[in-house]
Amino acid sequence: MKLLLPLVLLSTLASCTATRNVVNNPRPSSVLPCRDAGIVNRGLGYVSQGVGQAETSTMDIVDDGSNFVGKVSDRQARDYTNIGVDAVYRTDDIAFRETNRYADYGMDTVDDGASFGSRAIRRWPGVVTGVMQRGMVSTKRVYQSALYTYGETVSRGLFGAVDIITPPEPKSYMVGSLNDLNGGYLLPGSGHHCRLPQLPVEPEQEQTYGKNPVTASK
Repeated sequence: MKLLLPLVLLSTLASCTATRNVVNNPRPSSVLPCRDAGIVNRGLGYVSQGVGQAETSTMDIVDDGSNFVGKVSDRQARDYTNIGVDAVYRTDDIAFRETNRYADYGMDTVDDGASFGSRAIRRWPGVVTGVMQRGMVSTKRVYQSALYTYGETVSRGLFGAVDIITPPEPKSYMVGSLNDLNGGYLLPGSGHHCRLPQLPVEPEQEQTYGKNPVTASK
């Protein structure tokens, strides 16, 4: 209502002025763009101002409302997202911890089994080889004692009997006497008669390898 009243007054004044100028002006419509346009624009400016104010208020409400909703939604979304992310992180930490725990338990069990197996492998074959070694030593004692007894029997029995009939040392007049070697003679048995004469030895003619001996002598 406040905006319509100035518009009515402006229209009334414009009509009065136009009526007064129509008589003296041969072109009454010329006042429309020159004078009445500004008056109408000023009157309509109040309307556009009101519409603009209403639009501004509406946009302010939309802006403030959306900002309010955005801040609340963003904060709540972040809070609940952080809750979910924290739950995911803690779930991963729990799974990682428990997995490492049972993995360590499993590998410790494997290590214990490997230690037991390696100890058994080192110990039990040693028992077998120890028994074999001691058996061999015992066997060696038995057959070494048997061989020693056999050797003593042969040495005392057979060779003792042989010693009874051992021939005496040959005399100097016997051919092949060992005493002949002590006199400096060359052949055994030659000491009873005389020393054999020494035969002259002619030197062998020297030969050159790869050459004819006759040609070389010339």
